[in-house]
Amino acid sequence: MRSAAGAVAGGALLLAGCGGSSSSSPQIHVKAVLGVPPGDVPLLTRLLDLEHLAIAAYTAGTPLFESYWEQKAAEQFLDQELAHSGEIAGLIRKGGAKPGRPKESYDLGHPRTRGELLTLLHRIEREQIAAYLYAIPRVSGNAVRPALGAILGNEAQHMAIIRAYQRQSPAPAAFVTGRE
Repeated sequence: MRSAAGAVAGGALLLAGCGGSSSSSPQIHVKAVLGVPPGDVPLLTRLLDLEHLAIAAYTAGTPLFESYWEQKAAEQFLDQELAHSGEIAGLIRKGGAKPGRPKESYDLGHPRTRGELLTLLHRIEREQIAAYLYAIPRVSGNAVRPALGAILGNEAQHMAIIRAYQRQSPAPAAFVTGRE
């Protein structure tokens, strides 16, 4: 059981790390650029696929959390992943392509406990961070980078809070690598 101080600290970490409430729209929205080079679309498509995976994981997993703060964090992260997918889908459209739809199902395993769910979410967030770090220097549209950088920063916030809930160091290194 968490102590009251631990619950308050977890809530403060959540609020400090992400801002806003789960019912509000994201506070920072990077305007989509007027034109996205078609060559950027494959990288953006991969990022959209990962956002869809994260959305599926948060949708399926949120009920496994018993803590109010963990449920609120998961709901907020889901809202943010939905915003990310919308932003990337818009960039893909501006690149002259049609964004892919989510799969009908994802192999998320069968997490039954809070710990198993946190491990799954940790893995997905780490995979997203690595994919954004890979994509940012490779996109040729300079105006696409700020949108991807903003999303990367938010994914790193998610990872820090998930790590804290796992009783790990929220920021184990000075630089975000996606490897840990």
